[in-house]
Amino acid sequence: MTLSASAQYPPQNFYVEPFPENLVRIFPLPPGFVEYTWPPIQLVYLGFYLTKLGCKTIVTESHYIDRDYIHEHSAFYSRSLRGYPNYCQRIHFFNAPFGEQEWRAFVTDVDHRVQSAKSLQDSYLGFIVVRPLPGSPIGRSVLVTYGNKTDSGLTRSFGPVRDYPVHLGGFDLTVRGLPFQQQDQGVSACATIALWSAIHNTAAKENLYVPTPAQITQAASRYVLSSGRSFPSEGLNLSQMCEGVRGAGLEPLVIHSVSVESDRFQLLSYLNSGLAPVLGIRSIDGGDGHAVCAVGLKLGNIAPQTDPDFHYLDAGSAVRAVYIHDDRLGPYASAEIGPWTLGNGHIATGLLIRWPDKDIMNEQSVLLWMLVPMPAKARVPISRMRILGLNLAQAAGELFPEFSKRITFDCSYRFASQYRRSATQLGLSAAGLYGLNCEIVLSRYVGVIELSIPEGPLFDVLLDATETRANPSAVAFVVRTEFPKKYVAQLGLVAKNTGARMFI
Repeated sequence: MTLSASAQYPPQNFYVEPFPENLVRIFPLPPGFVEYTWPPIQLVYLGFYLTKLGCKTIVTESHYIDRDYIHEHSAFYSRSLRGYPNYCQRIHFFNAPFGEQEWRAFVTDVDHRVQSAKSLQDSYLGFIVVRPLPGSPIGRSVLVTYGNKTDSGLTRSFGPVRDYPVHLGGFDLTVRGLPFQQQDQGVSACATIALWSAIHNTAAKENLYVPTPAQITQAASRYVLSSGRSFPSEGLNLSQMCEGVRGAGLEPLVIHSVSVESDRFQLLSYLNSGLAPVLGIRSIDGGDGHAVCAVGLKLGNIAPQTDPDFHYLDAGSAVRAVYIHDDRLGPYASAEIGPWTLGNGHIATGLLIRWPDKDIMNEQSVLLWMLVPMPAKARVPISRMRILGLNLAQAAGELFPEFSKRITFDCSYRFASQYRRSATQLGLSAAGLYGLNCEIVLSRYVGVIELSIPEGPLFDVLLDATETRANPSAVAFVVRTEFPKKYVAQLGLVAKNTGARMFI
């Protein structure tokens, strides 16, 4: 008997239908015994989330090759007895209603191609990759974030998001967000997925290859295997996670939780810098630890100063909640931050993760540590920048009494080139503008300590981020719009004492 086989390319189909709100309807129950809750919480959450975004239409690609899943398939699923396909589906979401005929018109009407592209882009909410894995179908997914304001008037900020190109039916679209996916416990558990999300924006800034979850697990478990094997993955410990960050060409910075005030400030600073910390948390009910990726903040008013000896305000006190990618739930989940008293009397940083359905209890956890994937050339940590900023704000409040208990300090990393481009908006004189752009050498990343009052910014202190200590790394004081000219000479003395140049 002669066996022969002819390879055939599968057809590609696009299906257009109204958004069902309950996404479970388009995810059939897997056959046989299901050892997990069905439907998965992730599907329920995504239905709620997309409903809040006003989704009206979905367009499904029947055959999509996803880079992350194809690596998972090669490393693990291709060796299984069950014949897992090597391709996925991809579902796109739009907040404008249209049907099959309108979609065909978008694609085929050449005369209105520009208008069609704009219409699709203006209504595009992002995509979800659907893997052929019955227990964990949600693969690489990028959805837009919530708007800038909450219903109660608080401010939302999503620093680590970036634009992702999407090619759909001949159209080039973009979605601004940060990728999320479900852990599959084959090649990835929660720590791997949190790291994968956290690395995305930073790696892109450094022009580095973004590793897949399979590659992160392999790099993290290269030297230490807590469970004896890389795949199936039983999860990563903190040391392995640090190794996974190094494998991506970045440097791991571990920050152990110290106090609510410090944790709030560091979350604010790193997220505003476009860096996404991985948060190690543990439920107060006990059990194993869990890892999530912080992607945004919910901000209120800065708290007033209550200590009579302090003359400054802490920008971190405005942080009310952090938005997280939690692979048990979904993207951009809200976790309220506040003090939590443990049984031993220690006050920890509590995270109350808000589940979308009232029938699912909210989970109270405590923060154990943060792991920030850092660019190699950003060495001075926010914690040391904070100490210098605190001292500068205290000194300014004492030297300039009109600023006392009104001056706020904040810290972040910026590209030096980006800061210089923004210099035309800082209110500098021609000499100051030229000096900042052409008469001083700055590191690729600069640490920026910004001191401001409610009316606007007073001055910035630029730090050489390649140093490890903040105090000797000050290279420039940049006087901003709201700083009174009568105090320039005194500020010049402060700059001189720190070894920095002043630009007015």
